[in-house]
Amino acid sequence: MATASVNGRPKPFFPKADAAILSSRHGLPPARPRTVWPVYDPDNVDRPIGAWTPEIEKSFYPPKVEAFAPSPIPDKPMCISDRYLRAFLAENERLRSSMLWYYTRDILNETEFLSGLQEKAHIAQESTGWEFVVIGILDVNYYIRLASIGLPLAILPRGETLCAHTVTQPPGNVFLLPNMMEDWRFKHSPYVESGGLRAYAGAPLRLQNESGDCVSLGSLCVTSRTSQAPLTKPQQQTLARLADWVVADIVQCARARRQRERRRMSELISAAQAEVDKKISEEPILRILRATYPDTAVIVQSSKDSRVEIEDHDPIPLADLDDGLWEDTDYLDDFINNSNQKPFPTTRVVRAIVASCDTLAGPSLLVVASKDFRLVFDDIDSWFVHTCATMISQIWHRRLLTEVMRAKEKFLRGVSHQLRTPIHGILGSVELLAEELLLQKPRESQNSASLLEANSMAKPVGSAIYLKTIKSAGRDLMSIVNNMITLNRWADIAMTNRHYAIHTVQELEIELANEIRKATSDDTRYKASIFFHHDPSLDCVSFQTDLGLLRDSLLQLIINAIQNTSEGIITVTISIQPDHQQLIVDVEDTGRGIHPDHHERIFEPYEKVEMHSLGAGLGLTLASRLAALLHGSVSLISSQVNRGSHFRAIFQEIECVRLPLASQPLAQKLKALPSKFYRMASGSDSISLCNHFTRFLAWHGFESSVSLDQSFAIFDFGSDLEKRRSNLSQIPVGHIAICLVPASERESLLDQTSKNVIYVSAPFLTSTMRSVLEEADKYLLEMKTSSACLPRPSDSSLHSLEIKTDPTAEKEVEPPTAVNGQTAQPTTGSATNPGLLTPPAESYYVGSIPTALTISRPAALLVDDNVINLRILQMYCTKRGLPYCCAADGLQAVELFSRQQSLATAGKGAGIQLIFMDLQMPVCDGFKATQQIRQLEKQNNWGQSILFIVTGQDSPTDKTTAEDVGADEYLVKPVGIKVLDRNVARHFPKFKYG
Repeated sequence: MATASVNGRPKPFFPKADAAILSSRHGLPPARPRTVWPVYDPDNVDRPIGAWTPEIEKSFYPPKVEAFAPSPIPDKPMCISDRYLRAFLAENERLRSSMLWYYTRDILNETEFLSGLQEKAHIAQESTGWEFVVIGILDVNYYIRLASIGLPLAILPRGETLCAHTVTQPPGNVFLLPNMMEDWRFKHSPYVESGGLRAYAGAPLRLQNESGDCVSLGSLCVTSRTSQAPLTKPQQQTLARLADWVVADIVQCARARRQRERRRMSELISAAQAEVDKKISEEPILRILRATYPDTAVIVQSSKDSRVEIEDHDPIPLADLDDGLWEDTDYLDDFINNSNQKPFPTTRVVRAIVASCDTLAGPSLLVVASKDFRLVFDDIDSWFVHTCATMISQIWHRRLLTEVMRAKEKFLRGVSHQLRTPIHGILGSVELLAEELLLQKPRESQNSASLLEANSMAKPVGSAIYLKTIKSAGRDLMSIVNNMITLNRWADIAMTNRHYAIHTVQELEIELANEIRKATSDDTRYKASIFFHHDPSLDCVSFQTDLGLLRDSLLQLIINAIQNTSEGIITVTISIQPDHQQLIVDVEDTGRGIHPDHHERIFEPYEKVEMHSLGAGLGLTLASRLAALLHGSVSLISSQVNRGSHFRAIFQEIECVRLPLASQPLAQKLKALPSKFYRMASGSDSISLCNHFTRFLAWHGFESSVSLDQSFAIFDFGSDLEKRRSNLSQIPVGHIAICLVPASERESLLDQTSKNVIYVSAPFLTSTMRSVLEEADKYLLEMKTSSACLPRPSDSSLHSLEIKTDPTAEKEVEPPTAVNGQTAQPTTGSATNPGLLTPPAESYYVGSIPTALTISRPAALLVDDNVINLRILQMYCTKRGLPYCCAADGLQAVELFSRQQSLATAGKGAGIQLIFMDLQMPVCDGFKATQQIRQLEKQNNWGQSILFIVTGQDSPTDKTTAEDVGADEYLVKPVGIKVLDRNVARHFPKFKYG
C-alpha cells in the first residue's frame, strides 16, 4: 500500500540513482577499529611473511582427494621451526594486492554494502550452524574483518590469522578444518591456543581480471569452539556462493564509486573550462587535478628527451608507459616480498599517469605522480588527466592563436594602410586631373575655329579615357584588396561576438543601399538599376539579427550581381517566414548569367566564370561564409547565359516580433492621389522599371488603369528622347506623373519644362517609392487647395527623390588668399608655418567660432604624415577654395588647433572648422589627437569642429574607437574627391562644390 503523505494523498515515488534500497534488519555494525588488535603472537609480528613457492603448496597444502572432503593434513616436515604454520604470500601477491586496493578503496565508507555483508554473514551462520562467522579482506600485512557474528571487528596481523591461509587455496575450494587439534599445522596456532577455536571452514573471495588471472581478495569463514562434523556439499557450496556474492557486491560498489567520481571529474572540468574561457591560464586545470589527487605531485615537464622525470627515480622512457600509465613494479615487488610486515612507505613514487600536452616550452608532459601504494589508477583517471592535458594544450593553442591573430591583424592593418595610401594618392590625383581637363574643354572649344583646332580638342577626351581606365583599375584593385583582407580575417570575424538587435526590413534596405552607394560611387561602369521589394505585411514584422553581418553577407551577393549586369535591373526581394523563423533574400539580375558547367565552383575562393570578370572571385565565397555565421546559406537557384542569375540567401533561427497591422493600405491613406495608375509606353526598351514599380503599387492597393482618366501616370525615363517628350506632352494639367530614371541615365540632363513630373532614380527602395507617392499626393493636394494651378514651390520644376549623385564637373575656384593678401602656397606638411589661411569674406570671426550652418568655405586642418596624401588634400582644398594648414603628426595637430582656436576666440585670427585626420602617425596617432582636440573644445567652450578620420585602416575596432573619441565621419582610403564633397556638404550646408 502506498504511504500517505501529510495531506493524506498517496506519496509519489521519485527515485534517486544513488539511494540505498536495502538495509540490514540486524542494524549497522559497531564502530570500526583503526589499530591492529588483538596480537596473539607478538614475537613474530615484525617478521615478514614468506613468499609463495610451488614447494610450499606441495608441502603444506596438498590437494583434496575428493572435492568436498576436509582439507588433507600433510606430513610434518622436519625443517619447520615454528610452532604453527604461518601464512604465506599469494602466488602473485602484487597483482592480488593491486586488485584489492582498487576494488576496496574507501569501502569502509559504503554503509549499504557493509549492511549487506552482515546479512550474508547471517545466511552463512544459518546454513552451517557454527557459532562464529567472519567476512574480511586480506591486505599485504593485515587481515581486516568487514562483518562478523560472534567475534569483534578487528584488524589482525596477517601472519598469524587462519583466514590468510584461505586466500592461497584454489578457486571454489573451501578450506575445511573440522578439528584443528588433530592438525599439526594449526594445533598450536594462537587462534586455537589463545582464541579457543577448534573448527574452521573458509571460502576465498575470488576475483578474475580481464586477463584471466584469478586472485582472492579475502575470505568468508565460519568457526567454532568445538570440533564439528565436516560441512556437507550443500553447506560448502553455500559458503562458496556467498563468497562469490560478496565479490560481486565489491565490484559493483567499486563501479558505482568510480561513476560518481567520474561525474565529479566532469563537473570539475566544466567549471575549469568556464574559468579558462574568462582568463587564459593553466592554473584552474592544475587546481582541479590537485583537488582530485590531493596527495600526488602534479607536474608539467618538457618531453624533448622522450623521458619522464620522476622524483628519486631514473628517467622513464615513454616507451615503458602503458597507455600513459606507469607502475614501479620492481619497487612494489621488493617491498611486498621483503618488508610486508611494515606500514606502506610514502617516500617514493610508485605510480604515475602521463599525458602529452603543448605548452610555452614546446611539447610537454602532464604528470600525476603518486606515492600511495593503495592508489591504483584506472581508465577513468587516465581519461581525466588526458582531458586536462588537452585543455592545457588548447589554452596554449588559444594563447598562440591570439598572438598570431594579433600579429595577423597588425600585419593586415599595416598592409591595408600601406596599400590604400598610394592608391588614394593615385585616384585622388586622377580625379583632380579629370576635373582640370573638364575645365579646359570649354576654353578650348571657344578657340576652336578649324578642323585642325577640332582635332586638338580630341586630346583631352583621349586623356579622359586614360584617366577613366586608371580610376577603374584603382577601384578594382582596392576592391580585391578589401575582399582578400576580409577573407584572411575570416577567423577573427567568426570568433567575434554577434551583436544581435531588433531591426526592420526597411532598416536592412537602407543599410544595403548606403553600402551599395559607397561601393559603386562615381564608377560609371556600374549602370544596373537596383529595385528592392518586400510584402507590405512585413512592415509590421521586426526580426532579431546582427545587422552588420547580415548586411555584409547580402552586399557581396548584390555587388556580384552589379558586376555581372552592365545595364539592366537587379531585384532584391526580402521575405520573412515568422512561423519557420526564416529570413529569405532573393537577388535576381538580368546580366550575363552563368554557364551550367560553372554552377558547382562559383562559391569556391578565387573562382571566376570568365577570365575578364571583375574582382578576385571572392564575393560569393564571402557571402556564403558570412551567411553561415548567422545560421544561413547561399545558393544559386537558376542562371542562364545572357539572361541573368537568381541567388537566394536563407537565414535560419530568426526570432520575429509582430507589431499591430496597419489599418489600411497606402492607396487608401493618401488623400489626393488617385488609387489607379496608368502605365505609359516607354519605347523599345526591353527591360522596364515600370514592371517592378507596378508590382510595388499593386502590393499597396493601387489598381492599373487603361487611361489617364482619374489616374496618375508612370513611365520609364527611356533613351529615346522623342518618346520621352511624347509621354510628357500627354500628361494633362492637374495630373501628375512619376518617371523612373535608370542608373544608366542618372547623369542625363532632365527635361525641366513639365511641372507635374516627379523623377526618382535608382536604387529604388520601398521607402523611396512610398515617399514618391506621398510627395505626389502632397503636390495634388496643394493644387486642389490653391486658387490657381501654381508652379511647384521648389527652385526646380522637377522633383527627384533619388539617392543623390555628385556633379561631374566643378567650377574653377580662385586660390584663397593669405592674411597679407598674397597668393597662398600649400604647406609641406611639416607644420613649420602653421598660420591658417584667412577664410572667405562671408565668414566673420569676432571673438567666437561660427557654427557649421553659417559657413560655406570652412577653414581646414590637414593632418597626415604621408606627403602624397597631404598633397592630395591640399589640392582638394585649393580647388574648393578652402583655407587650410597642415600638420605631420597628432601632436602638431593638437598644438596647431589649440593655438588657432585661441586666436580665433580672441578675434585675432581664423579658427578651424574642419579637420581631416589620419590615424597611423608618429609621435601621436589620430585617435589620441582627436580625443585631445575634443577635450580642448569642451574645456574652453570653443564649440565642436567637424572632424573626418581619413585612413587606410578598415577594421570595425578602429571605426568604433573613432566614434568613441568623437570623430564625425570615418572615411577609408582611397577616398574620392566627390565623396569628400558629399561629406563636407553634409556638415556644411552652404558649402558649394558644383
